[in-house]
Amino acid sequence: MSAPVAGSWGRIGKWLRSNASDLSLRPPAEASAVAAAQTAVGLPFPADLVESLLCHDGSPASVVPPRWTLVPLETAVGIWQRNTEHLAARQAVEIDDMSDEDDEDWTETEEGEEDRFWGWNPAWLPIALDGSGGHLVVELREGERRGVVGVLDPETGPRFEGYGTWPSTAALLEGTANALYGGDALWTVGIESWGVDWTR
Repeated sequence: MSAPVAGSWGRIGKWLRSNASDLSLRPPAEASAVAAAQTAVGLPFPADLVESLLCHDGSPASVVPPRWTLVPLETAVGIWQRNTEHLAARQAVEIDDMSDEDDEDWTETEEGEEDRFWGWNPAWLPIALDGSGGHLVVELREGERRGVVGVLDPETGPRFEGYGTWPSTAALLEGTANALYGGDALWTVGIESWGVDWTR
């Protein structure tokens, strides 16, 4: 079990006030905005993600190791919409080009690998950016992976296991708070104009 979301945000905020007062946390999202976002995406958000948004609607700069800036909900939904529209356009082109021998054949994708082939699924909500095209995304579909925070890397594709992924939003926030307070020996923490500088 991860620590309560509000407690982890409290620890993060306290550390920032003591060490990087210019990086004040964003205010909470409105409950109505969270509800509208879930309607727009078409899937309910995990409870810990909702709780996080109602504590702070993103981070002002890079806070989450090793390089992530948590985005406001409005930005998250905008990225979701653009990626989903791009996916639909790409799928339409792939279907139209099935006769092209040089084109990838999406019909040969192995079961369970569709997300990796397309590189995006509308059941993912982007919650953070790294400034280099990468996203942290929360899995919204029902099942064992619901609520997991995965990495969407434009070069290697999506992954929901291994380095840089988290079992939940609550775990991501607890891990960040622990690392800020020296509870994770992997990281050395510094402050730069663009946020927390995480080095290994």
